[in-house]
Amino acid sequence: MITEGINESSKHQIYTHSLRPESIGDTKRSSFLEIFNSTAKEYVQDNRPCEYFDLADSTGHIGYKSAIYYCNKESNRLELGNVSDESKCIRIKLSKGGSLLVNRDNIDELLMSISMFSAKDQGLIMQAVMKDKIATEAKKREETRDDSKDLIDMVSGKDE
Repeated sequence: MITEGINESSKHQIYTHSLRPESIGDTKRSSFLEIFNSTAKEYVQDNRPCEYFDLADSTGHIGYKSAIYYCNKESNRLELGNVSDESKCIRIKLSKGGSLLVNRDNIDELLMSISMFSAKDQGLIMQAVMKDKIATEAKKREETRDDSKDLIDMVSGKDE
């Protein structure tokens, strides 16, 4: 066997890959499992930047038809309307990263400007808006039912 030009020390090294971390002196090498788990965690968190940020002007706003969206890069989301109280908003995860946060008072503006979004995101937006509408109607019906029950109890003289 010709071994010219090969160091004696590197001649007999065997390279292996382990699923467990190995310690070498003071340093610790990451195992395949650790790398895989950290990559999976990043994917689930969906830290991909929102694709619509490229449409923003220098102030971070996107004006499209009747809507003005704000690109919140810290939260990785597009915002429409007053989103300071998130309980009054609908959050929609976008297909290629990021999310859309819309105040319920601005749904009409969102629907007027929906053509700005990709076809997949349009479907996600419509689905979220319909689910929110159904949930809101169910909540109102429940409140009405409770109010009418209280009224009937009051009229009939029953105390709880």
